[in-house]
Formats: sequence, structure tokens, C-alpha cells
Amino acid sequence: RIGIKKATNLRAADFGFSGGKSDPYCTCELLGRPEGQIKTPVLRRTLEPEWNYEGEIEGCKPDDQLEFNVWDYDMVGNDDLLGKVVLDFDRFQHGFHGPLTMSNTGKKESTLLVKIDVLHAEPVKEDCPRCFVKVLKASHLRAADWGGKSDPYVLIQVPGQGARSKCRTRVRKNTTEPEWNEENEIPNYQLGDSLEFFVFDWDRISADDELGRVTLQAEEFTPGGWSGWLDLTAKHGPAQGKLQVSVEIFIPVPPKPKDPAEHITDEVRKPVPFLLRCLDTGRVHRLSTYTVVGRSHRQLDPRYDLVLQSPGIIDVSRRHAIIKCWCGADPSSWRVRVYPTEDEEIEGQGVGWGSGAGHAGGGTSVDNEPIELWCGTEIIPGSVLRFGIREMWVLEKAVIFQKSQVGEVAVQRAHRNAKEDPGTYRELKVPSTACDHALQHCKDWDSFVRVVLEWCGEPDEVPCVDVIEVLDECGARAGRYEANSLEAQEAFNIRGILKEVRMGTTVRLRLSADPQLLAPILRRS
Repeated sequence: RIGIKKATNLRAADFGFSGGKSDPYCTCELLGRPEGQIKTPVLRRTLEPEWNYEGEIEGCKPDDQLEFNVWDYDMVGNDDLLGKVVLDFDRFQHGFHGPLTMSNTGKKESTLLVKIDVLHAEPVKEDCPRCFVKVLKASHLRAADWGGKSDPYVLIQVPGQGARSKCRTRVRKNTTEPEWNEENEIPNYQLGDSLEFFVFDWDRISADDELGRVTLQAEEFTPGGWSGWLDLTAKHGPAQGKLQVSVEIFIPVPPKPKDPAEHITDEVRKPVPFLLRCLDTGRVHRLSTYTVVGRSHRQLDPRYDLVLQSPGIIDVSRRHAIIKCWCGADPSSWRVRVYPTEDEEIEGQGVGWGSGAGHAGGGTSVDNEPIELWCGTEIIPGSVLRFGIREMWVLEKAVIFQKSQVGEVAVQRAHRNAKEDPGTYRELKVPSTACDHALQHCKDWDSFVRVVLEWCGEPDEVPCVDVIEVLDECGARAGRYEANSLEAQEAFNIRGILKEVRMGTTVRLRLSADPQLLAPILRRS
């Protein structure tokens, strides 16, 4: 961000009856990059202009310089230069605020007061492909200006993307053999994009002249990059010369796929409705939520793990594979995946790695396909698993005794009653809109408790309640509110409870026998 504050002691470029004055304005640009120029307004007839102008210049690089030029505006003819100054990057890389002494001031000691704040760009996403283009130099360019020279620069863009995916080099003045050695990143680059290179001659007043163009197709530099000379062609008229560039492509490493069974560990092992049956011997092994397959009697637990005992199975590891089973959202939907162990997470094992593209020792496959290393492979009843070379097993369904829903509810209720006295609670499941309407019109804790007790059929019960709970339609707790003193209850905002109450929800009151709460409530009643 560039702040151009003021200039002092400028020379007079215009003369009239009232003395010499100027009509100054100031421009600022990155040296060699006039396309990003900012410009202050023109101030009339002054040698001490105060602009207090602020603008932004994007794309500043560590080797860039800022060029400030103060001009005298002329309605007819070219504007006159009143002073200029160039600021190196190391002077403003951490910001700058102060006066700058200008040159080309006509023997005047003119100064320019500026303020520079460096705004850092947003961090680049590392999960997107990136393309870096380095323009080295050009040779034998066409002379487009009088005197047999040009002011060339290079524009690089993705075809059809326009300003969204383009960048450009600095302008090199008065040369047909320019050297840039400048690297730029193509914005919004996507894999498969080609690159267009345009060489232009920069003109301050008229439109820039095209000196040549060339297109580098995506397959030429993806994915290994490209470096060399490109012959320039012309859209209209003659073209000559060539351009030396290099292109590098960064392709991010795709993230490891998410394991849908990462929540399944060997800490809790429960029975599941699946078993493995050996295709050779007919041996059956019931699976658990976490089952290890291998040949080690010491590292595996035979109650849950499948210990392979066939003679000569040295191609099977001690801990060869892991099978995880879990229940989905629907109690009747189960999923099963098989994973390699850490010892088996290497290439060169399994299907396609053996002699003649056969099965290499130590691997695991499902239906003759190798299993995924990072997130395993899903299997279904009927899938054939091969451990090592000879161990062939098939996954089958098995009967599992589901818990009774009524029994589960009873167990949960007994567990809750073991922790709290059911005689101290009163429950009301809001039965109708009339009940909900009565509750929603309660003004405080006391009136809410009295309405609940009345709808419970206990209007004579002392409204001494220190805890109010609200359960949703599924019986899950939606809120718990506690007030242990009369002062707390009088100050309680009942709207917090009412917003959770509606028809079908359950309100639970905990009656309290605390004399410090009961006594003031009885006196008030």
C-alpha cells in the first residue's frame, strides 16, 4: 500500500503574470512494470502539493524497485518531469515512512513524503497444482521503435482464461536481445492447461505492438516440466526471434484416503454376524469387531483372532492382516474391511507381484485383487480372501443374538435408578398443545414448577424443586437447569427452559428436601 503524502520545493514549470507555478501530480510504479502504475490527482498552481493519496500495487517481488515520478500537467504537449526517485526493495520490505530526495529537479532540493506498508499475500494452498514459468531471454526480436530498438516484455497466460490466469515480465528498454531471468507463478493453474507466450513492445502513449507469440501445449511440460527455446510466430505481419523459457509443475501428493473404520480398535472386541470359512479344510472362525489374522500363537488371541496352523505357511506373517467389522446407522447394516498390518504395508507383495504376475508371498488379496494399503478393502459375504499363497478363506454371514429393545430400555432405566432416587422425580411428557400453551405462559421458575405439578396430577405438592431437566422426543437430554436457593430461582430466566419445551418433550422435576430451600418456599406459600 503506497501513501503519497506531499512534495516540497518543486521547480516552476509554468510561468504567468503572478509568477512561476506548476500543476503537479505523482505516479508510482514497480520499475519496469508500468501496468500497475498508480497516479495522484493533479493539483493546480502550487509548488508545495499535498495529495494525501493512497493506492495499492500488487505483485511486488524481492528484487523489485519502486519508482516515483512527479510531473507537471500540461493540457497541450507532453507533461514535464519535476523530479523522480527510485526506492530499492530492501528499503521498504518492512515498510517505510519518510521523505525521499528526488533527482532531475532542475537544481531544486525537492523532496517527496511517502508511506509504504507491505501487505503479505494469502498463503498458497498446498493441495492444488502449481505452475512456475521462468522467462530467461529472447533473441533477434523485431525492432518496433524508431532507432531500430524495442521495449519488450512477455505476457504469459492460459488460453481462454484472460486476466484470471496471466502474468507478465518487466519491460526492458531499448533492446532486441532482452534478458529477464524472471520467474512467475501462473494464477489459478489447473492440470491440463496450456500456456500462451506473447512478446510485446511497450509504448507509453499508443497501444503496445505485438512482436511474436507461441503456444506451449500441456502435454509438452506436464508433468516433468520443460526448458528450451521457442520460435515466435506472428498473428499479423512479420515475426522474428525466439524466446527461452523453462516451466516447472508442482503436483501435490494426494492425501491418504480416510479410513471409515478408524474408530474400530482392539480395545473393545464384540461379536459380529460374520465368520470366515477355509475353502480347503472347512474350518470356521467367528469374527469380532477387531480380528487379527496370522500364524503367531503368542501375539494372537485365539478367542478373537484367526491363527493359521497349516504346515509350511512361512509366506504368512505372524500378524498378517486385520479385519474390522462395525454396525452402520441401521442396526441391520454391517460393514467389513480387511487391512494389511504394518509389516505388510509394502509394495512387492500380493497379486501381480509374483512370478508371471502371480501372487507373491506374504501378501493379502480379495477376490484376486490386492488390498488397499492405507484404508483397506471392503468385503461382503462371498468375498474370497487369500492370505499368503495357499490360505483361501470365504466370508459368510453368521447368526448373532440381537439384544431385546425392551430389555435394553429396562437396563438403561435400572442403571439410571441406581444413580438417582426415582421417588424424588416427577416427569411430565407434554401431551397436548393446551399443556404446551400453559407452560409457555409461565413467567418464572415457581410458576413453571406449579404448572408441571398440576399437569402431573399433584397440585398439592410443595413446589420445592432445585433441578429441571428437559428431554427431547427421543429421550435424550436437551437441557438441565439448577437453582439451589430461592434467590437463584427468582433471578432465573425461564425463557432458557421454555425454548426447549414443546409437545412431545418430557419435563423432569427433582424435588428437594433441603431445609434452606424448603423453608422460604413454605413461608411464601
